[in-house]
Amino acid sequence: MKTLKKFLLAGLFLLMQINAFTAERGDVLSVIPLGTLTPEQVMQNLQLYLDETSYSLTDLFTYKKYPVNAVKIIYHTINGKGYPTFASGVVFLPAVTETTSMPVFSYLHGTLTRDLDAPSNLQGTESIIGWIMAMDGYIAVLPDYIGMGDGPGLHPYQHAASEASASVDMLKAALFFCTTNPLVYAKPNGNLYLSGYSQGAHAALATQNELQANPIPGLTLRKTVAGSGAYSLSYIQKKYLFDHPVYPSPSFLPYLLLSYQEVYGNLYGNLNQVFAAPYNLTIPPLFYGMNTVDEIDVQLPAYWKTMFVPQYLWNIQYNYFHPVNIALRKNDVINWKPETDLNLYYCTCDELVAKENSMLAYLSFLLKGSDKVSCLPVGPFKHAECAPFVLLLSKIQFDCASGVNPCGIDLLSLLKSASTTDLSDFNSAVMNVGQFPAADEIIQNKELLTYFNESASLNNIDIYPNPASDLVNIELHTNATSVSRISLFDMQGKLVMDKTFNTNAIQLNVKPLKNGVYQIVLNSDNTLTKTLVVLK
Repeated sequence: MKTLKKFLLAGLFLLMQINAFTAERGDVLSVIPLGTLTPEQVMQNLQLYLDETSYSLTDLFTYKKYPVNAVKIIYHTINGKGYPTFASGVVFLPAVTETTSMPVFSYLHGTLTRDLDAPSNLQGTESIIGWIMAMDGYIAVLPDYIGMGDGPGLHPYQHAASEASASVDMLKAALFFCTTNPLVYAKPNGNLYLSGYSQGAHAALATQNELQANPIPGLTLRKTVAGSGAYSLSYIQKKYLFDHPVYPSPSFLPYLLLSYQEVYGNLYGNLNQVFAAPYNLTIPPLFYGMNTVDEIDVQLPAYWKTMFVPQYLWNIQYNYFHPVNIALRKNDVINWKPETDLNLYYCTCDELVAKENSMLAYLSFLLKGSDKVSCLPVGPFKHAECAPFVLLLSKIQFDCASGVNPCGIDLLSLLKSASTTDLSDFNSAVMNVGQFPAADEIIQNKELLTYFNESASLNNIDIYPNPASDLVNIELHTNATSVSRISLFDMQGKLVMDKTFNTNAIQLNVKPLKNGVYQIVLNSDNTLTKTLVVLK
């Protein structure tokens, strides 16, 4: 079933299919002017959505230079399966009266389920950042993603490849529109700044990775700021969910499963295998694009496990090779080496996205040899409360890096003054961009290694030392003596070591392995998994 809006777009979809063989990704299908706001009107609108503190900080760090024109762009791209489709997004243009070179800013939005809330519809909070940045001298580009806004089909939620393709192709479309339209006087100066929060942070890392592999001619990514993203879906975020039987946004879980089923087609045969009655019947219509996240959440149980068939849930938790876990690993966004400045922020009281996502991403990037990454806590805020602070920090950093607006802000001092977070949990040398830390400095980072040295009593397996450089001791706390298998996978899911044993203790030689994060899967009476850090 589709929304009425998507039925009305059927003609455009048909036209896109007819032209699919000649169209290029990023080609513009249509341009729709949406309206103009003065800086005064932008600030008035901000007061409707922001609390007093957030508004005051935004007012302090904005310069209100230009009126802003908003333009919707519909463009060619590919869907989660790699087939031609189209998507929508919005470009916010500073209304300058003579040709002016300006940096490009792209903001990737957080979790949305209702099409009306997509940035190009200018409703809700997600389009606010576009108005702000364009008012202050950036060409702001906000994609709706695949299946959101005017795009057809179900949005592939937290699907890294389609997040990246929609974002990169939207940038191509915006670049073409700005450079070829003689009535647009704001011209890209070739520099790109990328930001995202929550799902948008996951999308930002996927997009930065894609831009490194396939740069856009005439556009160079200078800096990315990402906040509170579920970068490690298969390990950190999954573990957080199973450790928290009460979850404030249960809609995220069926959203993810329905999306991955649409893309991969092998997560289940039918919904009766996944969801317990009545949710096997009531869940699908909730995601037809007409309901907000809040409207869906109130129709689902906060005790999220009660939505699921127990056997299916057991397989997700314990079967490393279950299609859900394979799909999650495909969409982890920590398995690459950032070559451009990447700043990771999170909040310490986040109830939706585990803060360790940021820590593990940071550690993984370090172990791959990147010296371009920083990671800092913003403060003791919950998920929604954290967003304005992260977005403000991104603006300050982009202003400093681009030279568009005044700089001189000491970000670390700003964080310390606004936060009660104990920043001593992070070694200062470890957290600085441009300085690769020594091994002992990483090991001294208490919070980073919490997940790798949990009590053995929690899961009947003990691994030490962790991090390891040569020999790793693995002890199984059970009386079972049957022959077992132990497998070691890298973070892409590639098997790098496989052994059988018939004792409760074994030693692995990891000296031949590269620095990195690995998953140990032990098959005995039960399947057990642990994470191992190899660091030399």
